[in-house]
Amino acid sequence: MPRTNDYTQAGQRYLLLEDWERDDLVANFVDLISQAARPVQERMLWHFYMVEDDLGRRVGEGLGITLDEVQDLPPLQSQTLSDDELARLANLGHNGPRDVEGLVMTHCVPDERAVRV
Repeated sequence: MPRTNDYTQAGQRYLLLEDWERDDLVANFVDLISQAARPVQERMLWHFYMVEDDLGRRVGEGLGITLDEVQDLPPLQSQTLSDDELARLANLGHNGPRDVEGLVMTHCVPDERAVRV
């Protein structure tokens, strides 16, 4: 069965978002995940750190959960991590931003806060 690169693709997309889009995404994650039980919040934060350090840090700040509280969580039993993902996990929260040089993303969601003339 072919594997996807869910963490890589999500991390690249996160970094290619406009600042206001990242702000809205983080605010939405914090608002919705804060309603879940603490173990669910911690697992989601672990996934966000696997996606991108900045995403994990920002959501963690909003939830009041630190990297230290989630960095030792193992992958889910149903997960088979690639070598790249295992390396990312070994350095969770300290991987630095992914390389998105040369990648572009089209934006289909308008910034409603932008002033239109």
